[in-house]
Amino acid sequence: MKIQLIAAVAVMGLGMAGCATREDVVPVPYKVHGGAQIGAGVHVTVTVNDARTTDRTKIANKTNGYGMEMAAIRADRGVADIVKDAFEAELKSRGFAIGTGGSNATVAINNFYGTFQSHLFSGDALGDVKFHVSVMSPAGASAYDREVDVIGKLEGIQLASGSNAATALSDGMSKALDTLFADPAFVAALENHGAEQASSSKAGS
Repeated sequence: MKIQLIAAVAVMGLGMAGCATREDVVPVPYKVHGGAQIGAGVHVTVTVNDARTTDRTKIANKTNGYGMEMAAIRADRGVADIVKDAFEAELKSRGFAIGTGGSNATVAINNFYGTFQSHLFSGDALGDVKFHVSVMSPAGASAYDREVDVIGKLEGIQLASGSNAATALSDGMSKALDTLFADPAFVAALENHGAEQASSSKAGS
């Protein structure tokens, strides 16, 4: 029985280290969650900046069976583009329109990095996602400011692979955006400026 256990642990370690010396280039998928139609055509301008201070060319590193970092895992396109598309998709799904004339939402990406944890017979992929989000009125007044820091997770993995890291980061991105849209102050910042935009349009007509 002891020999079988040692063999199982060895297999797990080899599995987690599979192709650890070869870089992966992967897409980071995102599924829109959506919500109530609160936007009603309100315009929002979205700006996303990659503010990471470490190596911005990768989103994770593979690890070997001892937890040592190995080959890089890279996204197939810019992280700022990935986050911008996801953010805009969530806005559109709630009725907001993407464009000038309304409030200005800015997202600074402070962290977007995947790691792996090894357990006895499997492991977990973790996606550390940290955004600093601000909303400004069309006149340039600050209406919202918040840092969102979440951990995405994919449990029970056998490989420290690019696709598993990307899935964990996607989960982290989903949690970050869910946190934002669940914050009444964030929604109010967008809605209130939308009301200002509508009032200005009526006044000018």
